[in-house]
Amino acid sequence: MRLEDITVTLRPRQPWEAVDLGCAMVRRDFGRILLLWVCTVGPLWGLVCVLLSSSPAWIPLVVWWLKPLYDRVPLFFLSRAAFGERPTFLETWKQWPRLWITNFLPALLWRRLSFIRSFALPAQMLEGLRGAAVKRRIKTLAMDGGSSGLSMTLAFSNIELAAWLGLMWGTYSLLPESAQPDWEGLFQAFDFESTIPDAFLWWGAVCHMVIVTLMEPFYVGAGFALYLNCRTRIEGWDVELAFRRLAARLTSATAAMIIVALMICGAQSAVQAAGEKDPAIVAREVLQDPDFEIHKLKTPEWVKDENKDKSQEKAGRAKSQGLDFFSVLFQLLFWMLVVGLVSWLIIYLVKNRHLFLSRGASKAPVRAPKVLMGMNITRESLPEDVVAAARAAWAAGDFKEALSLLYRGSLSWLVIRRRVPITDSDTEEDCLVQVLQAGDQTEADYFRQLTGAWVQVAYAVMPVSDAEMGALCERWPFVEKGGAA
Repeated sequence: MRLEDITVTLRPRQPWEAVDLGCAMVRRDFGRILLLWVCTVGPLWGLVCVLLSSSPAWIPLVVWWLKPLYDRVPLFFLSRAAFGERPTFLETWKQWPRLWITNFLPALLWRRLSFIRSFALPAQMLEGLRGAAVKRRIKTLAMDGGSSGLSMTLAFSNIELAAWLGLMWGTYSLLPESAQPDWEGLFQAFDFESTIPDAFLWWGAVCHMVIVTLMEPFYVGAGFALYLNCRTRIEGWDVELAFRRLAARLTSATAAMIIVALMICGAQSAVQAAGEKDPAIVAREVLQDPDFEIHKLKTPEWVKDENKDKSQEKAGRAKSQGLDFFSVLFQLLFWMLVVGLVSWLIIYLVKNRHLFLSRGASKAPVRAPKVLMGMNITRESLPEDVVAAARAAWAAGDFKEALSLLYRGSLSWLVIRRRVPITDSDTEEDCLVQVLQAGDQTEADYFRQLTGAWVQVAYAVMPVSDAEMGALCERWPFVEKGGAA
């Protein structure tokens, strides 16, 4: 995806202004996102309800714990739509199993209680980093936007809790009298499980699912907008985009001036040959041509509302003072639930692992791209000996150029020689997925290590070690049998 194709105005924003931008991005395509949500999350919730039908009090907690899985499909759609590529329902549906399986256990275990979950998710999912590189990248981004991500999470959590309880109590009178709890006896006996009717617990679970469906996509969009704003502030995306557009305008203006000069000279020659019309009249007739019509385009721009920002910041810093009786139950059963849930998930994945394996479906041939992520990968743009050129650049201190040569050379070989179906809109992670699916284990292992090093140098601006660079040069696998690279 190219930076020039982005559909939002890039500029440094205040944190809550960026959150409002993310909510606006979700509102723009809320119908499509809601349809994808229902088709992907709905079956999982149905399975949870079936498995916990005898204990409906646990359903809201399980639904809450599995939130990191739900967020990935909306983020996939928003990240493409932000760059002018709204994926179709079928395209997103095909990506759904891969999106959920990638980093499955970390998302549900040691990263589950992160207070900057939606802010860190784009770095984990879109940049293709793994292990320690993910931690370093998130730490770098959190230095600028971590506190904003924390405040946003607290604000959305409070809104979701208030909306859930409000929906339950607002519809309480609609329940039949037999399904309404005996609140007086409940607090006297302090026995929630035997006193609250199952119908009321099921009603609370349904209300919670409705609130999560309506709120979670906006939480994902707000985190994605904070991520874009943070990268704009740190890496100067707005400045880079302005220079690219300025260069394009200057090129277009120069071409237009040359065309006008040629047309005027042609008009003067025609006047001299005819000897009848005045040059001024001929010039006016030429300028009245539709090709010289001036077109104007108005682009809406988000305007900051300072009063709204201040009120939202005060609301975000506010802390809830009271605890409802559900919190007591959650504190007692929390760790038992974690152990049981993890055990069940492992058993389920082992028994149903065939559902997540690739079907090996045939794909239509993809035309080999010439430019990927702004880099020219044609064979003519690369030196004869890629490894030697990379070593020379590394010795000269140009670390990014050295890794760029290795990365471009790898992509050129994989696309042209191996016919890996990589398209010009793929990111680093998309390219890695396609190489892993191609089947050559040696090339896949090498390309995984090279991708991690390239992303670390190009985006995190953290150079790799000499030993790692030497290993990348020594293990270069993209050579003809018995020949040179």
